Amino acid sequence: MTWQLIAIVAPLLFVVYQALSKLFPKDISPFLINFYISLMGAAVMLVFYIFTSESKSLALSPKHLPLALGVGALIAIGNAAIIRAYGLGAPQSAFTALFYPLLIIYGVGLGLLFWREKLTLLQGIGVALSLCGLLLLTWFKK
Repeated sequence: MTWQLIAIVAPLLFVVYQALSKLFPKDISPFLINFYISLMGAAVMLVFYIFTSESKSLALSPKHLPLALGVGALIAIGNAAIIRAYGLGAPQSAFTALFYPLLIIYGVGLGLLFWREKLTLLQGIGVALSLCGLLLLTWFKK
């Protein structure tokens, strides 16, 4: 499997997750929901690790542990924010239309700033189209 195929399939999983998140009642805390989601995610990741890794050790080096915990905290806060947005009545079509182009813009920006990646002409056009789409979505909102 290539990274490109993963990049095509992974967003589908997130869209389905977001669609299902709209089914939670508004009176349940997004933090409690995210707690259960994270427990299930941890169990799934452990199973994936056990079946795909030659090493069965759960130890992570002290150098990488703070990074892993920080990334985990960001994922948890991001998931709670998504669940909260849907709890506030965000329509999936509008939320997704804003959320995913911003992922492109933020991802390209971080790649340029922190990893010194180069922007190709096609990527630049993609970012410009994403910005145009965001402007149209916010300009012509109902």
